[in-house]
Amino acid sequence: MPITPAGVAGVGWLTDTMEISSVAENHAIYDNFDPRKYLDKFYAIDEGEEMTKESSFLLTFLKNVFSSGRVEGNSLIDIGSGPSIYNILSACENFKQIYLTDYSEGNLREVEKWLKGDSEAYDWSRYIKYICKIENHRSTEEKKAEKIRRKVSLMKCDITKSNPLEPNSLPLADCVIVASCLSCVCKKVEDFKTVLKNVVSLIRPGGHLVITDYLRTSYYTVGETKLPILTLDENIVREVVAESGCEIQEFTTFSDLNYPEELFDCKIVFCLLARKQ
Repeated sequence: MPITPAGVAGVGWLTDTMEISSVAENHAIYDNFDPRKYLDKFYAIDEGEEMTKESSFLLTFLKNVFSSGRVEGNSLIDIGSGPSIYNILSACENFKQIYLTDYSEGNLREVEKWLKGDSEAYDWSRYIKYICKIENHRSTEEKKAEKIRRKVSLMKCDITKSNPLEPNSLPLADCVIVASCLSCVCKKVEDFKTVLKNVVSLIRPGGHLVITDYLRTSYYTVGETKLPILTLDENIVREVVAESGCEIQEFTTFSDLNYPEELFDCKIVFCLLARKQ
């Protein structure tokens, strides 16, 4: 169930500037977030099951995007990666340098364990095996894992900032992925417009934007705390993406979800590919 809000890309509300001021109580929640418990709960695959339906949908979309030959280049930035390498399992074949970013240092440390081959790191082998299968074995599992470890760098981010990588900066990227975190940061549609423009500022003209997020969703839970999610519909998403300076090339949805209502009231997940004009 990895379409839940794994990534912490920044928490806050809109001010009169192009940045969003942080909210201390929400930051504290994420400071206490346990990445490993999250992975064990939401990324678990039942014995006898090759892949969950949600992951099959998302990973197939990403595989199709990155096997199309249209989305490639020198660098990719994954915004709000969470404690996960999930979003770049296919993208690792197409870019020389990949930056996994997150607001939470705990999430980044969890990814670092896997990158360094730590025996206590989360085991991504079933996901890597599945990706290799749907990519028609263009790479072996071992080579894909090695490629990810060689290409990935870790970096803090906060999409509520006009430069989400502040105080760092990078050359404009050929592609940015932002998965399952935009709606969690925003209180209203104007916030959504602001944070998306912040993210798009990291992409070169002609580069690509990949978004996965939620429609008709209003909350999720972290531990015992219920946190709001901005309720979006497809028309709002299309409008905001266009206003950010990107043209949508693909838009697809998935609604066969089975989350417990008390955990997450997600009704629809969407994926889109857009090109920055």
